[in-house]
Amino acid sequence: MRSLVVMVGVGVLALAGCSNGPKGDDAAAAGGGTPTSAPPSSTPSSSTPSSSAASTPTPVVKPTPALSVPMYQRALTNVEKVLKPSVGRVMNAQTVAAFDAARASLGTAILLERDELSKITPPSGLVVAHPAVLDAFDAYADSVHTNLGKVGSTRNGCGAPKSPDVRLYEAKDGVRTAYATLAQAVQKAIGKGVKYGTVSVPAKPAAPAVIGGRGENGDVFQRSGSRGASSLQITNAGSDAVIVVTNSVPKKPQASIYVRGNKTVTLNGIRGDYYVYFKSGSNWDDKTHQFTESCSYSKFDKKLDGSYNWRISLTKTLFGNATTSSTDAF
Repeated sequence: MRSLVVMVGVGVLALAGCSNGPKGDDAAAAGGGTPTSAPPSSTPSSSTPSSSAASTPTPVVKPTPALSVPMYQRALTNVEKVLKPSVGRVMNAQTVAAFDAARASLGTAILLERDELSKITPPSGLVVAHPAVLDAFDAYADSVHTNLGKVGSTRNGCGAPKSPDVRLYEAKDGVRTAYATLAQAVQKAIGKGVKYGTVSVPAKPAAPAVIGGRGENGDVFQRSGSRGASSLQITNAGSDAVIVVTNSVPKKPQASIYVRGNKTVTLNGIRGDYYVYFKSGSNWDDKTHQFTESCSYSKFDKKLDGSYNWRISLTKTLFGNATTSSTDAF
């Protein structure tokens, strides 16, 4: 009914404005003077909120309550339990391709767990340590990159193709080292009161035989042609070496013998005049008869007379009477 009254009032004002002017009481009722139009009153709309309506309350964000030390320990242990299967898939990979897929999955899992840890409020005594824990998780990716970069070559230290089992071993060891570094950094941050790394850090992978491999001292692993009457005594004062006796070139040996460092052996049955080549190094591959790391290749410049028995020493001395020269790999 209120809105109807407003409309009627507007109508009266409009009629008064169209008359020839107010007379007597009518003029007084009209307020005197020239009438002016008044703006219509606004009709409240149901879609417009009343000024007296209560404003929407601002939500109150309640801080996450701080965990107790046992609860914080459970949170870290849960992270380890979540990550352990991903770590296991990396360490159990049978091929380089499977390793790459498992490594990427582990990296994703670590990021997710880091995000979950960032949501908790640590105990009061670990407020300073907790950001360092998160930093340790952040550093994992760079640690993996660094460790894999050290072993990323497909060729060994002597320039030959690296065997697949060595590549896989080195890749696993690189990721294992990166993950162990993460666990150590977390443990260092949180101190002795809480533990991290006892559940998920894997054991070191088993190295293939070539890693640290050595031949048997005195092993004559190559022979060709008939036997002669000459002998050669070799004293090795350096690293493990292979002595090659040949009448022409080292890739056509009359005999090859393995001599360990600080050992002496004698090669019998040499025929004719011959050259002596030798190679040294580490990580002996018994399948290919090659050192795979720290290789060097040399020969004695003098051809030895097969009518005599000779003694040579693989050591540098001011009193030596035999010169040597570097050669191509053989």
